[in-house]
Amino acid sequence: MTDIDFGRRILRVGRPSRPLLLVDARSLVICLSIWAAIVVLAVYALCTGSAQITPWEALVTLAGGGDDYTTMVVLEWRAPRILMAVLLGTCLALSGAIFQNLTGNPLGSPDVIGFQTGSYTGALVVMLLLGGGSAATMVGALTGGVATAFLVFFLSSKRGAVRGVRLIIVGIAVSAMLASVNVWILLTATVEDAIMAGLWGAGNLSGVSWPTFATALIGSALFIVAAAALSRPMRIMQIGMPFATALGQNVRLVQVSAIVIGVGLTALATATVGPISFIALAAPQIARRIVRSDGLALGPAAAVGSMLLLLADVVAQRIHPDSPLPVGIVTVSIGGLYFLWLLLREGKK
Repeated sequence: MTDIDFGRRILRVGRPSRPLLLVDARSLVICLSIWAAIVVLAVYALCTGSAQITPWEALVTLAGGGDDYTTMVVLEWRAPRILMAVLLGTCLALSGAIFQNLTGNPLGSPDVIGFQTGSYTGALVVMLLLGGGSAATMVGALTGGVATAFLVFFLSSKRGAVRGVRLIIVGIAVSAMLASVNVWILLTATVEDAIMAGLWGAGNLSGVSWPTFATALIGSALFIVAAAALSRPMRIMQIGMPFATALGQNVRLVQVSAIVIGVGLTALATATVGPISFIALAAPQIARRIVRSDGLALGPAAAVGSMLLLLADVVAQRIHPDSPLPVGIVTVSIGGLYFLWLLLREGKK
């Protein structure tokens, strides 16, 4: 087996005589610590709020006991919302990690380069113009996201290659145009439909039920498994396209598959609870800094994304208990400051 040195990266070529340890110990410990913090935060979200419930009462209710009121609060209201926040946080973080890896730029997340806006456009077309239900809305969001992704990649490509800065600029332009289309669709709808679509468009976890969570879980499981299977080829591509091609990697197939998977994860989250910004942008970068990795870190990114979205939802519910905010407003407020810092940091480079 041959070791090829690329500065700080070493790639082993050939078949090793014994299995290599694929999980870094530091990353594993950090991921477990983050998931432990998520469990603690979930217990806090489950027990606090307008209806105070002790951890013991919540545990008894989850085990099948508890009175009707506690069962309604814990099992029907809070538990599916908490699990949905964890699931969609994972989806958005994985999508952000995939696109940042493809573009080689920390700004290359689906909410910045227009894919999330395209998903929102597709969902609005199905909801307000075609009158489709939840399943049709999810298909519309997926179609809109994929179509926007390929449009952005087509406009930003030059001689078959896509540069990160060019992709981001084109994505921002396409996102701005789609945002105006979304406003036009909302203005042409009835007042009731526009209000409902506007609330949904703010990114709202309110009213999440078990059937909604089950649908999102089934859809996201397929994309998450596909993302995990694609992680190794994408790590090889980080070294360079020519080298990946020399190793027998189908670079174009990997890129197209990554786009579909990344857009699918974003579109699923958008179709379920509306567009939620900042998570896909920040979670992969925070995860890479925590685990001190300069490559693709899907596991840590998923843990950080789940933690961020659940924390944002807890803040959204408790910052004004009488009129809770949509979680998307909280993530946008925090994400604006992070986005500004990231732009200034990238500008210095």
